[in-house]
Amino acid sequence: MAVVADRGGDDAEALVSGLRARGWNVRRVQPSGSPDAFDGNTAELEEVLAHHLQGRVDLCVNLLDGQTWDASVRQVAETILVAKHALASLTKTAAAGSRAGFVTVTRLDGGLGLRGGRPAEEALAGGVGGVVKTLAREAPGVFCRALDVDPGVDRDEFVAVLLGEIADAATDTTEVGIGGDGLRWTVVPGTYRHAIAHTDAIGSGTPDVALDADDVLVVTGGARGVTALCVRALAQHTQAEFVLLGRTELTDEPSWAQGVPDDGLKAAAIEEIKACGERPTPREVERRSREQIAQREIRATVDAVRQAGAQARYIAVDVTDHDAVAAALAPLRDRITGVVHGAGVLADAHLTDKTGDEIHRVFRTKLTGLRAILDATDADALRHLVLFTSVAGLLGNAGQADYAAANEALCRLAASWKRRRPDCHVTAIDWGAWDGGMVTPQLREVFHARGVRLLEPEVGAQAFVEQFGSDRVDEVCVLVGEDKSLTAGDEALAAAFTAHRDIAPLADDPVIGAHVVGEHAVLPATFGLGWMIHVVERANPGRRVVEARDFQVYKGILFDGELGGGQHVTVEPAGDATVKVSVRTDTGQGLPVLHYAATLVLSTSSAGAPAVTGSYPLGEGPENGLDIYRDAVLFHGPPLQGLRRVLHHSDDRLVLECRLADTPVGSGAYRGELHSPVLADLLLQGPSVHGNRLLGQASLPLGFGRAEHFAALPGDEPFVLIVDHVRQASTAITVTATACDRRGTVLQRWHDIEMVAAPGMSEKFREGTRRWSGA
Repeated sequence: MAVVADRGGDDAEALVSGLRARGWNVRRVQPSGSPDAFDGNTAELEEVLAHHLQGRVDLCVNLLDGQTWDASVRQVAETILVAKHALASLTKTAAAGSRAGFVTVTRLDGGLGLRGGRPAEEALAGGVGGVVKTLAREAPGVFCRALDVDPGVDRDEFVAVLLGEIADAATDTTEVGIGGDGLRWTVVPGTYRHAIAHTDAIGSGTPDVALDADDVLVVTGGARGVTALCVRALAQHTQAEFVLLGRTELTDEPSWAQGVPDDGLKAAAIEEIKACGERPTPREVERRSREQIAQREIRATVDAVRQAGAQARYIAVDVTDHDAVAAALAPLRDRITGVVHGAGVLADAHLTDKTGDEIHRVFRTKLTGLRAILDATDADALRHLVLFTSVAGLLGNAGQADYAAANEALCRLAASWKRRRPDCHVTAIDWGAWDGGMVTPQLREVFHARGVRLLEPEVGAQAFVEQFGSDRVDEVCVLVGEDKSLTAGDEALAAAFTAHRDIAPLADDPVIGAHVVGEHAVLPATFGLGWMIHVVERANPGRRVVEARDFQVYKGILFDGELGGGQHVTVEPAGDATVKVSVRTDTGQGLPVLHYAATLVLSTSSAGAPAVTGSYPLGEGPENGLDIYRDAVLFHGPPLQGLRRVLHHSDDRLVLECRLADTPVGSGAYRGELHSPVLADLLLQGPSVHGNRLLGQASLPLGFGRAEHFAALPGDEPFVLIVDHVRQASTAITVTATACDRRGTVLQRWHDIEMVAAPGMSEKFREGTRRWSGA
């Protein structure tokens, strides 16, 4: 059963028809679709959603088409409620062993709104990605994806693309954009969307701040908390004027609080209440003390800015009150050159408990507040627009669907604003968790337990200042802090599934062309292993394969022009942290052909690495290891020639120095977090060399008993490969291959590698060598 939540239109009609044509039962629900502003009153909508999303649901698709600011914000808010009411049914479907999916669809720019292809008011709908990523955190067994398809993609292709995404086996990609050229895009911190500013990458020098005395910066939430810290730091580098907006009214400090330190205000408040003949209550005591602390912090911020040589004024106004903001800023409208939107509130609750009022409170401050500020300024006169967003939006965070969505919406607005005003400095800063501000001492302990490094206040403030540097004015979305979710990951492994792939295009890859045995290229066994590892890791985000057991090569994949039928990987859970995996080709006649099989062990961390005894000199002497390839002991062409020096060779032990560039193949679809199919091939080349010595002829691997992955092999850097623990038969040997760094720390150890010689194999090696050498 598929439930489609839409607001009408041709895309929705085409999707419903497409699903039904493919055998789906479809139930359709249309949220309000009202163009009015979202007000948090959701009782009627939730009643409708609860009715349509009860019973078995295998798929929930939510289409958005917001064309105004209010419509976009409303539709993102409604999507949170759709997810809320779909969650129980989807989770039940997943728990029963069937695939369950939640997919949102926008038609922004084919780049998730981050290309800036739509006006700001439409781009806000891209905030729905924050909902999807949060759902993925709260319901890891449910397939979650936010899909954005370029408006230029025609309707038939749109439906085909959407159905293809629904069937994707990878669950670690929660956002996908489909461009007009059909290319798929996603958000990868540090590349496509975000420049990462880790704490150790933030400088300590004096930045070239692109602000002068004529600039007037309006700062929301700027008189308190982390925003105030940022403002104070920036004031050290400019004489600009800061207009700080906040909700707290400034009044003269009462006599009972004068001269009393902050930690003594509660006691002073109690005495004041008693002196007035009233009974002090905890709530009233807290209110009075917090009010005085807030006012003190505001005054201290204004004073600090002025003492630094800049100008500062504080205006008490609710940024969500459009008219009040317009009136407060009217005298300054023609002078305002920049906006820093730092205001924000939290209303944390998991999706199943999320209320319309909570969503409204979060959205009002982040989204309605920004709109009020922008409407009160001359947009074309703005030289700076800096938006405080959060890693909760970038990566999702359980309990913060509304906060994540609002922050993601701001990132899309930033991209749109920059594209239309390229001379304006526009930056959305995805902050990691600060050690302060909204992070209480209790939360600090939780983050430490999860391994989340908190952002030091001084470091965060310095990063904010650097964003005003002339060399960074074109950075539109920036992550400051770690690219790590704030949510712990103790989820169960993904249910059994099958992932399909056509491997034939690999035949044209230079690396595969360097692996020719006889007349045709053969897929290296390490690619078969990497293929399985990649699929399993993509289906289990946050985990990596740390061990492979009982890997077997049943029938190698030959690129002879007749490879057809399409290949698939089958994954079946086999325990708390293990899965059984196989690769097969469908022939269309009888059973599929089995190529590879293994049992893989996953973990959220790597085990402590052992060490080998002894040391080996690296980088000394001629690279005599390359003679192995020239003499046809091995057949591999240059892209796979990584055995550089023979350091020791006897009947019971082979030691090699290795170095090989880690050439990417197939867009990384055959590698894992700790497994490079190119570099790992060296761990099978070494045993083949040793087999040649002991058996007197060429040999190929049939499999291994166990491979331990402690760390990734280094690309284009030397490491040691030790082949030992030799057991010999008439036409086969079994060995262990250990890769370690120059200090002897083991990177990977593959046990019980079985190498088998076959008649005529040596001639095939020589033929392969003649091909790459031209001899």
